Amino acid sequence: MSSSDNTPGRVELELGGLHCAGCIAAVEKALTTVPGVASASVNLATAHATVILAATAPPPAEALLAAVSRAGYQAWIATPGGPAAASADERQRRLRGQQWRLLAATVLGLPVVAVHVVPTLHPSRAGWLVLAVFTVGVFVTAAGPILVGALRALAARQANMDLLVSLGALTALLSGVIGVATHNHELILFDAAVMIVWFVALGKHLEARARGRAASALERLMARIPRAAQRVVDGRTETVPIDAVQPGDRLRVGAQTLVPVDGEIVSGRGTLNEAMLTGEALPVERAAGETVYGGTEVVDGLFELRATATGRTSAAARIAQLVADAQATKPPWQRFADRAAAVFVPVVLGLALATLAGWLWLADAALLPAVQRMIAVLVVACPCALGLAIPTAVLVGTTRAAEHGILVRNASALEAAGQVREVLLDKTGTLTLGQPALARVQLLDRADEATVLQAAAGLEQLSAHPLAQALVRAARERGLNLPPAQDLHARPGAGLRGQVGGDQVLVGSAAWLDEHRIQTTAHAPQADALADTGCSVVWVALNGRPAALFAFSDPLHPEATAALDALRRLGIRTRILSGDRAAVVRRVAEQLGVDAYEAELTPQQKLSRVRAQAAQHGHVAMVGDGINDAPALAAASVGIAIGTGADVARAAADICLVGHAPRGIADAIRVSRRSARIMKQNLFWAVAYNLVMLPVAMLTPLPPALATAAMMCSSLTVVANSLRLRRAL
Repeated sequence: MSSSDNTPGRVELELGGLHCAGCIAAVEKALTTVPGVASASVNLATAHATVILAATAPPPAEALLAAVSRAGYQAWIATPGGPAAASADERQRRLRGQQWRLLAATVLGLPVVAVHVVPTLHPSRAGWLVLAVFTVGVFVTAAGPILVGALRALAARQANMDLLVSLGALTALLSGVIGVATHNHELILFDAAVMIVWFVALGKHLEARARGRAASALERLMARIPRAAQRVVDGRTETVPIDAVQPGDRLRVGAQTLVPVDGEIVSGRGTLNEAMLTGEALPVERAAGETVYGGTEVVDGLFELRATATGRTSAAARIAQLVADAQATKPPWQRFADRAAAVFVPVVLGLALATLAGWLWLADAALLPAVQRMIAVLVVACPCALGLAIPTAVLVGTTRAAEHGILVRNASALEAAGQVREVLLDKTGTLTLGQPALARVQLLDRADEATVLQAAAGLEQLSAHPLAQALVRAARERGLNLPPAQDLHARPGAGLRGQVGGDQVLVGSAAWLDEHRIQTTAHAPQADALADTGCSVVWVALNGRPAALFAFSDPLHPEATAALDALRRLGIRTRILSGDRAAVVRRVAEQLGVDAYEAELTPQQKLSRVRAQAAQHGHVAMVGDGINDAPALAAASVGIAIGTGADVARAAADICLVGHAPRGIADAIRVSRRSARIMKQNLFWAVAYNLVMLPVAMLTPLPPALATAAMMCSSLTVVANSLRLRRAL
């Protein structure tokens, strides 16, 4: 799939003419020889190239396209409106063309095959000439792309599957022509030529259909990116391209349409299907002041929103980009396949010549059997299976994960997550909702609850701290007006001090009050009792006297218990690493049945724990959502970020869970395990097939037509095996 964005540091290309692993090596080699290119990665399953540019003197795009063309392939710069945007239509067009060529080849080839199969048919010389014409007709109708690919490979001094198949088919055709010219019917191999071309054409058609099914889910995801928006200007609406939308624009969105970009509703309301972000199938109500995300579907309603993102940075575009990026990368297993593919075709050509020479001189065989064995060696080899083994599994696995709100940043993470045996979990915002609420007010003086709450909330109303926001929210829910604070002083991690409505107010820890010579010792048992319930305790003082204790609780996420149970069923150990107080963490661990937990950890200590656990247990995953989790996420074998968390956490993570969905942790590991298993199966099959079939073709009278059928079945097998990942979750 195309990228929706070509950044200064890289260029995305759509490719044409790729057939096998040899094609991958040829294009990558051509791109990396361009001055200013740091690296290039080609994905056979998606016909896509990612070119990483050097920091200095990056080449112009035309130089990259010219390099690919010289290698014998086609290339386009991937843009939102370019070839990738119409990839489904283009694929259907190619499939229809293949179907017509197959039909023509079948009609022309049947008489040729029938003459060789039916013993009673003995054509005259004129009849053989007609069959020769039919055979050439099969080549013209069905072998064109293969022959063109072989010529391009020769022109670029490269070797690919097209060259192997073309040599085999043309050798059979030439042998037949020589046989007709010399009246030596034993040399007539028109049936082998026809069957080679027909089986390759059929296999390519079936392979294209299977690869299309593998790519269709990602295309559906790309289709969630709207192409236009209704912008409101001076009270009227105008249709503009999505790339023209800028943050701050006012957009109108109606029922049965897609939200064009991320934004905040300023008027109206709507019922939205946000399943692509949250996995929740039931529609949700959104009204003024609430955030909506690009790519989500408006089931009912009408509203206007203020854009907070452009089309390329909306939620749907970011998701599609992450999935496309993952499919452009190569897992460790792919390096083995690439090395094997680089020498595959030259080795097969050498084996074919050795087979011909061996049967002619060492085995003293006749020319016809020796030629047939050489042709069988040429066409039985299958570099396609090597080239498709890993990319198709990555394509289907990452897309299937994305459909369930699991965004895998790269293919290596997809493989590594399957090896995880221990998951380290942050508490706040991961196992809990990350939305603390005022659970209890413990009065310590004669002041009433409303007065204390009003004063404290007035002081905290400008703070971004989660507990401050929870306090303000509780005051407003009680209908209290919040007077402005004056002479405000704050110390991070300690508390606030200021004047509210004529009262001197302090809000914060016991140490903060003690620092201001306000005695807390007498009320310490009450504070400890609240803390033992798992609440976070905040002290409030009015005019130099302790006035109240506020107890805040952060509820467990509804999915937390089920998420940890799912991890246990996968045989994975769990451990909580939190910066919160010990009593709070202990309470959460007891509720979830987690025996291993640590509290009051700094970001550096979390990082140290991740490294220690990795050294002891091997592959570990770290799950978190906050800025303080970013170092630990980056250090873990696999970092998993909850999608509602801080951007820096998501940037450090290998896997992002879209929406606050802890159940996705086990799902991510499950789909990763199955993807890794499919990759290994595909690679084993591709290697084992060639190791077995090449000696068979060299040493036995394997008919060239049957060898061709076996070769195409090998490619279809790895693609079909990868498609099983569509049922991974």
